[in-house]
Amino acid sequence: MKKIAAIMGFALLLSGCAILNELTALTKCEFKFHSAENPVIAGINVSRINSYSDLSFMDGQRVVTTIMQRKLPFEITANVEVKNPGMMTAAVNQIEWIAYIDDIEISRGRVDRRIEIQPNATTLVPIRIDTDLFRYLEGDNPKTMLNFGLNLVDAGGQPTRLSMKIKPSVYMSGQMIAYPDYFTITHVFKSGS
Repeated sequence: MKKIAAIMGFALLLSGCAILNELTALTKCEFKFHSAENPVIAGINVSRINSYSDLSFMDGQRVVTTIMQRKLPFEITANVEVKNPGMMTAAVNQIEWIAYIDDIEISRGRVDRRIEIQPNATTLVPIRIDTDLFRYLEGDNPKTMLNFGLNLVDAGGQPTRLSMKIKPSVYMSGQMIAYPDYFTITHVFKSGS
């Protein structure tokens, strides 16, 4: 019985060391915005649209109909790059995120899966952002949202920032341990890019 307890204690110590190593490696990781893809507004994949003339009559009708229903669904995949410059594997068990368009919060969520970043390697973490932009079409926000939409179709006049606040967490000793605070990554959309 003592041997089993000693083996279990040793196994816990080793697993604790492995988790501590992953946590230490995670603190050295660099997070940045890699890309944004598959933008969809009102059910229209706008990545295929280069100018207003690429919008079909049905596309225009769909946008108008959704706005008349006081909705403007928007989806985009933000690809977050995690680079591990260290010599040990880093790991994340959860990522909380908050998405912004030009400092206006549009969505928040969480990635609930284990992500390992091998030593001297880079991993892409796709985060799908879903929101209804209609609720932001008040005050000065319509200009911001319109410019963002125009930049997605290469017709905007002002650059638009899609930013995300990221807070990774690791599972340690039976509980989730989060970074002390969020950090921000940004992607700039502008006409001609």
